[in-house]
Amino acid sequence: MNGRFFNGIFFLVAAIMALNSAPAAPTELITAYGDEFNLAGQAYRFVGVNIRGICHYGKGDILVWTSEGHIDENLDGVVNMGGKVVRLFAPCKFATHQENVNRLKNVLDKMQTRNLKAIVCFTDLYNTGFCPKGDESYYMSQPSGWTLLDDTWFKTGYLINYKPYVQLAVTQLKDHNAIFAWELGNELTDIKDPSAILAFTADMASTIKGIDPWHMVTTGYIGVDHTQVGEIQGYNMYADSNIDFITEHSYNGSEQSQNHAVHSRLRKPLVIEEFGWEASHGNRQTNTQAMMVRYMDERMARGFMNWGYQAQSYDIGDGDNIFGIDQYAHPDYTQLVGVYQTRAGQIASNPVTLPARLEPMGTNVALLSTGWQADSIYSGDYGGDKATDGVISASSKWTSLGTAPPHWLSIDLGQYRDLDGLTLRMGGAANENIGYNFKTYQIQTGSSLTGPWTTDFAGNNPAQFSFLHFLYDTPKSARYARLYITDSGVDNYCRLPEFEVYEVSTSVEAWWLY
Repeated sequence: MNGRFFNGIFFLVAAIMALNSAPAAPTELITAYGDEFNLAGQAYRFVGVNIRGICHYGKGDILVWTSEGHIDENLDGVVNMGGKVVRLFAPCKFATHQENVNRLKNVLDKMQTRNLKAIVCFTDLYNTGFCPKGDESYYMSQPSGWTLLDDTWFKTGYLINYKPYVQLAVTQLKDHNAIFAWELGNELTDIKDPSAILAFTADMASTIKGIDPWHMVTTGYIGVDHTQVGEIQGYNMYADSNIDFITEHSYNGSEQSQNHAVHSRLRKPLVIEEFGWEASHGNRQTNTQAMMVRYMDERMARGFMNWGYQAQSYDIGDGDNIFGIDQYAHPDYTQLVGVYQTRAGQIASNPVTLPARLEPMGTNVALLSTGWQADSIYSGDYGGDKATDGVISASSKWTSLGTAPPHWLSIDLGQYRDLDGLTLRMGGAANENIGYNFKTYQIQTGSSLTGPWTTDFAGNNPAQFSFLHFLYDTPKSARYARLYITDSGVDNYCRLPEFEVYEVSTSVEAWWLY
């Protein structure tokens, strides 16, 4: 036998050994899929809670009135209320990096036995002690009176203690099935130089994904508004492929309008990961129910999590006497738990099977269209031809008159074509106010520019997403297509930068979104 044969055998064996030694992905992985979370082909929507210091119960340092048994008591309480995800603060300034990892693993193991998932938060903006050991010196008093992580930490300081701790935790726990997502930090923002958070976010998200390509990564920020980086930079921050979903924190009904716009334009999943309502602001049960509807049914958030949950009947120092859910400070504990139980039951009773793919395939034959008609146009500069020119901008769009809807636009594809699906790109996709995105509509095909019409897709867009995809279960032969709008959004003008129609000959699974 010649040397090349032996070399070939050597490399084959080496390749097999490398494959066998490579770490395997977790077996119960949840991933982002469009604006949904995906678990084995099913939409994963959830309610959950924050139990900030649960990793450190019974350790005798940061939460001295706790015991190991409080971990089990609180996790059992989450299961009872129908919660699926627990957000926790993983580090403590009193413990070494390895000890913090060990504490986290202990809680993750207990969560796995209960089929719970964790959002693992790696530090806190506020001087609470929930930070990696050594970072205490980076907390500085601010003009606002708060003591917060200072500008130095966001620019260089995070590299010294925080980043090595994160790398250690992710390396050791990347195959754990109880992890829902890794989170950069709680409500981080650089007060002195807001833009510094952009480089920090990009670096740490890339670092985590480089170690653990399976689990999701998110920010933990209150919202784009709170970071003070602006809507455009906020969009770019969340458009990073290493950031899987958008977070928002809401108290007493507060909302983050720029965050809403970023969610609309990106359509990555949204999680309301901190929520609370003060009793002095009204009935907490009624208000919580209303905000669940607002966020989960209208804004299409896929997770809703209350702040400051505690199951035991006495104070161990880890709850929240203002916004929390507990038995010792809030007499409405049972009622609020019931609100979460009800929503959890609704989610479980309405499973959603996710589509095999999200976007239509093939060629956008709307670019080849030979004619159009509309119920009206704002002016000659905003005719129907502007919706089929391939340009997504505020200056190149069909715009109707401002009379009351319905409004409609029909296009002639030039010949009969086998259609795979359609995509609509509204004003928000052209960086206009997302309030311009229409809310209710029909997609129709017909035998001429004036019909008669058959409605192929009908739906609503309560979150005012900036783009919508529609797919046929089997290719449909059609020459004329019409968009028929019955609710145009914030005003009566319908604005449509692009009406895309895709031709393909391959049969695909049906799916339409809102």
